[in-house]
Amino acid sequence: MTIDVDAVLAEARERVRRKRAEGVYGADVSAALALPLPGGSPILMAELDDPVSALTTALDSPADYDATSRRRFIGAPITFARRVVISLVQWWIAGIVDRQERVNQIVAASLVQLRDQPSPGYGARLAKLEREWAARTRNEVAENLHSVHFQARFGGDETVIRTQAEGFIELFASRERVLDLGCGRGIFLALAKDRHIGAYGVDLDPRMVDQTTAAGLEAVGGEALEHLRTLPDRSIDGLFARHVAEHVLPGELVDLLRELRRVLRPGSPVVLITPNPATLSVGAHSFWLDPSHLRPIPPELFRFYLEVEGFVDVSLRTFEPSTEHLSEDVPDGPIRENVKLLNRTLFGDRDYAVVGFTPAT
Repeated sequence: MTIDVDAVLAEARERVRRKRAEGVYGADVSAALALPLPGGSPILMAELDDPVSALTTALDSPADYDATSRRRFIGAPITFARRVVISLVQWWIAGIVDRQERVNQIVAASLVQLRDQPSPGYGARLAKLEREWAARTRNEVAENLHSVHFQARFGGDETVIRTQAEGFIELFASRERVLDLGCGRGIFLALAKDRHIGAYGVDLDPRMVDQTTAAGLEAVGGEALEHLRTLPDRSIDGLFARHVAEHVLPGELVDLLRELRRVLRPGSPVVLITPNPATLSVGAHSFWLDPSHLRPIPPELFRFYLEVEGFVDVSLRTFEPSTEHLSEDVPDGPIRENVKLLNRTLFGDRDYAVVGFTPAT
């Protein structure tokens, strides 16, 4: 059974009102009903929404007790007796309150001291966790591997990288401020400079930044997402990023796309190139040659990322055919079709690009 408390209180107030109007209560009861509650204003339930402010107000409010008796003949002695009792009680309570206030101050000071000076055991455990987390982050991507050695073996042929960039450079024609994320050796930046396209690069490797700036190109060091967060709204008009997306986790990639939507001007192109895991020889083998790769991104998923984050006219392009493939010099019919299917699946294009644009308005 559910009790409607508001209805019960409303009915009680109505009954009291009727009895007062009919004169059922005596003069003393009527006078008592007109007095405020002893000890000052009552604390309302609504004040629990902001208890700190309500507590300050309640403590600052004076506690006034009306000792006056309105009884005939004996009212004066009763009033005097009440005042004596109230004075004694207030004197006694004041001592208790003073002691409690000092205890409260000591407790508060102790809590502050514990906060500012954590126990040695806590500090040691926290330092250990921080060391272990930093070590795990470094070990996950083989950060201790000298990047110069890695680039010499697996960094990619400069001609191939330039050819890939040339396939997209026309998208950035007449642009004034194109950002090349993960600019590396500055191959895209050099191509943009030749085409009179304003561009600059960002790279996490300071050696790459030094090499790029030594060639007379603009580049700065930094992490991709952190750099984007420093840019004002609509401050760049194009984005080129070759082999960057596979180095970040999915949530960070989504954040990166959202920042791009903020900093890109309307109608700006974005080109993001990444290894193509739809080719199984890439997804199962060559992708993992770089220990800093975190996870491959299926083309359909990358396209979805751009579309759901508000980019338009999103398309996919594949390129860089595998040099190895099964011979298709077999009898026509099901056998040849199966060989073609295996070639597409095992030895298809090794890279793909997802291309999109920010809305024109």
